[in-house]
Amino acid sequence: MAEAFLCFDLGTTRIKSSLLDDKGNIIYLSKKEIKTYTDSTSATQKPEEYFDIVINEIKEISKRYPSHFRRSESLICSGQMAGILGIDKDWKVVFPWTYSVDTRSNTYISKIESVMGGEVRKSSGGVPFMAAKIKWIKENFPEYYEKIYKFINLTTYVAGRLCSFSGDDAFIDYSVLSMSGLADINDRKWNGKICRKLDIDITKLPNILSPFECIGYINKNKFNTKKEIKVLVGIGDQAAGFIGAGIINKGDLVDVTGTYTVLGYCTDSFIADSKNKILTTLFSGIEGIYYNMSVVAVGGYLYKWFKEKFNYGGKKHPGKIKDTDGLYFIPHIGGRISPPQPYYEGTLVGIKWHHDLDSYYFSMLESIGYELNHALDQIKELNGLKEESIKEIKVIGGGIKNNIWNNIKSNILNLKYIIMEEIPYEIIGDFLVAKYGNNLREGYKQLVKNKIVSISEEIYPKKDRIEFYSKHKKKYIEIADEIGNIYKQFSIQ
Repeated sequence: MAEAFLCFDLGTTRIKSSLLDDKGNIIYLSKKEIKTYTDSTSATQKPEEYFDIVINEIKEISKRYPSHFRRSESLICSGQMAGILGIDKDWKVVFPWTYSVDTRSNTYISKIESVMGGEVRKSSGGVPFMAAKIKWIKENFPEYYEKIYKFINLTTYVAGRLCSFSGDDAFIDYSVLSMSGLADINDRKWNGKICRKLDIDITKLPNILSPFECIGYINKNKFNTKKEIKVLVGIGDQAAGFIGAGIINKGDLVDVTGTYTVLGYCTDSFIADSKNKILTTLFSGIEGIYYNMSVVAVGGYLYKWFKEKFNYGGKKHPGKIKDTDGLYFIPHIGGRISPPQPYYEGTLVGIKWHHDLDSYYFSMLESIGYELNHALDQIKELNGLKEESIKEIKVIGGGIKNNIWNNIKSNILNLKYIIMEEIPYEIIGDFLVAKYGNNLREGYKQLVKNKIVSISEEIYPKKDRIEFYSKHKKKYIEIADEIGNIYKQFSIQ
């Protein structure tokens, strides 16, 4: 029997645990909820609980599929990219996982962006989440900061603990560096100049490694496997999802319609959006694969919020697209992400007497399309692409089931929408990284050949709707920017 691969995705709300065979078939897949600890100001998670779930899932897999499990070749974790946790020299947690939902350090993001945002983006590619959280911890919790030996992330913590690491072994993978604000992506190291300017101790930062590198082994006696299981560095969840969906060649484009709506574009070099700050540029850790990425809005969460708050669905859910007649839904409830404008709030503009819940619903769907189009325009500008250079886009995530939404976005972006079959693409990406490393393009071809990854449907833009939306795309962004200026003024007063 061929080798098997253990793949885990450490998400914000759940952990996906899986065992895949040598061809990429998913033998076992489970989803376990993970707890967030909140109070009036904070939202943190306990890394130890992530580790415990991974261990319990390994045991469960070994019970259910002993013959496959015994041939486990490697273990890899993908996971959250914009957080930080602190460990001591013995790999014990000093400061819990503070992730994207925890907004206590947001003022530090704003300060860093305003003072040296361009320099930070040119070096590391994106929003300085890690830098802001480290400075926030240092200035507000100095007693913890002094005890922290290394700052790491969730995937590092789980993988390192599986190998019984100490703080000196701490590492992090390339794909999350764009969220650090502290890295030099071109030189593939920490940026000492930026660390000094921010007064961050560079010795508290871990080693940087490629996601497919082996960092240690799980003894074969621990889980009764045929041989030692290689533990790999791991990769950020967005990068893993892009890879799993086959966004691995220059010019590939993907719409991730999940809790957050993300537009991803594959390129072959590091080009930072230091001017407009709409795009994050990350290095996947795989040679020649870089991504321009924009988090356009909380798309999936917004969709769920609308249906629940307004009891919208069932018989009220229309089957045909409705003309919203100049109504614009600005979706940035809780802040605009790209570019970073935390003072932003949601808005409806252009309400007329005949507008109803259907109108609001369709304008909400359109708003995500307009935001995606705005990000795509920035991708074209940053990469010097001609207007018609991109013809199609893949879509993955829970939103693929909404055919009306897919049609709207196809017409707004004037692209063929390729609806992918619903599978856990982060897990597939983990598998490709684990088995093929830098040669994952060949691995993806095999997945397509074996129909592990396949297309569900293709949607083509319609000429009349392309013309219709062409009148609204620019106007929407002008309105959104003006609304942003108003909220900015209100936030200062």
